[in-house]
Amino acid sequence: MSFPKSSNATGVLFMVSAIFFLSLMDGFTRYLTDYYNVITINMFRYLFLFSFVILINSQKNKSVILVSRSKYKYIQLIRGSILAVEMCFAHYLFLKIGLIETHAIFASCPLIVAALSVVFLNEKVGWKRWTAILIGFIGILIILRPGTKVFDPLSLIALGCAFAFAVYQILTRYVSREDSADTTMFYTGLTGFILLTFIGPFFYTTINNYDWIWILIVCCLGTAGHYLMTKAFKVSEASLLQPFTYLQLVFVSIIGVLIFDEKLEQEVVIGSAIVISAGLFTFWREHVKKQIN
Repeated sequence: MSFPKSSNATGVLFMVSAIFFLSLMDGFTRYLTDYYNVITINMFRYLFLFSFVILINSQKNKSVILVSRSKYKYIQLIRGSILAVEMCFAHYLFLKIGLIETHAIFASCPLIVAALSVVFLNEKVGWKRWTAILIGFIGILIILRPGTKVFDPLSLIALGCAFAFAVYQILTRYVSREDSADTTMFYTGLTGFILLTFIGPFFYTTINNYDWIWILIVCCLGTAGHYLMTKAFKVSEASLLQPFTYLQLVFVSIIGVLIFDEKLEQEVVIGSAIVISAGLFTFWREHVKKQIN
């Protein structure tokens, strides 16, 4: 399936906007984690997201019951649970090791997806892409700096989050074979809403009046970001759009430095450059492979 140039330009605009909104969401979330538990924050996020999903699927002759029909219901529930738990850990890491280092490690996610696609989706990955994946993980080792005095074990949790998010993406690809994007979005909101509403009250603390504004902003930014990303993939090829996801590392680095006084350490910059270069190469090889086929 090919898309016209105008659709690709629209898709890129949607994707860049989505990444910008999600980066801003991470910045506001980082502020809120100084005062509130990440589970509480995400409980309200998912409440807002699920309400939005219900709203858009109750208009224009759509039916929530129809959208909820899935041929992979249990996989959808597992996929949604993985995302909800991963996001709570990720937001906790924003507080503990910072926005920049967390997202630098998260940049390895596309490489992990490429590796896991061989096992779970039976996709073929040639030696050039395997080489790029290995080089990318060398970049991750540079960021992690194992064996040094500055090594933080929490960085391994960040790597675990990247792996979990990669599994989430693999499962999303798998269910998309039969389920529509609306169905997948529905289960994303439903699962996170049920899971975090069940455990969220155990971590709830009183929220100051003005902080409700920041929580509402986080909810709106997160929902808008995911919605625009879904729209982007509807009008443009994934191989074209995926490289733009690396802009999130750029955006959050600017937020981290200017707002939270984080430092751009040399190892993080070098490691990130290696990871991003390897990731861009795998996207390019995927595009070339599709062109040949």
